[in-house]
Amino acid sequence: MRTLVLSCLVVVLSATLIGIPAMAMPANPASAPLGSILQAERAHAGADIASGGATIYDGDRLETQGDGTLRVRLGGSQMYLRPSTMTEVHGLSNGYSASLLQGTVIASSPEGQTFQLLANGATIRPLGTHATVAQVTWVNPNELLLTSNMGAIQVSFEGDVKTIEAGNSYRMEIAPEDAGPQGVGPTHGGRNHAIYFWIAAIGAATAVGVWRALVSPGAP
Repeated sequence: MRTLVLSCLVVVLSATLIGIPAMAMPANPASAPLGSILQAERAHAGADIASGGATIYDGDRLETQGDGTLRVRLGGSQMYLRPSTMTEVHGLSNGYSASLLQGTVIASSPEGQTFQLLANGATIRPLGTHATVAQVTWVNPNELLLTSNMGAIQVSFEGDVKTIEAGNSYRMEIAPEDAGPQGVGPTHGGRNHAIYFWIAAIGAATAVGVWRALVSPGAP
């Protein structure tokens, strides 16, 4: 009888100890603070209406509605969302990463910091660690508009890399590899590739006031 009681006690204690970490761990741990909102008009951060001074958390979805705009600080860098834009932000060890789902963002990073913009399978980031400002517009699932306002940017897609120097704008179109003989099928296993068309730096002209504010030492 004593042995049976001891055996039952061991089982109960084991179950209790196993359950302690699960009970101590929150079901949905809070995301880490990533930055703050500097200016907001008709915008949302996560599920809340965006307002100046509010905190941005890792994984938050930032969105501007209609003609709304949103300017945020993410670590030592900043990002500006133009009207009708949606993006999701995450932290990097020395900057931030943003997935562009629609609209236009202007991303900046000071010297020594970086950013990473993800759109349509492409990754856009500064070339090196110099201060950089770039504008990316999501046109549709197969087209992006890319402008480097300050510093060179690097665009990576399906293993291919292109550098865009400061002051240049390109339209990037995503197309499948050419079909094989007699339409047998796409070559290279159907891997997509990017085609770049140089365009006048229209994005640079419309964004000049914004990016100057983003890199100004006196910016809030």
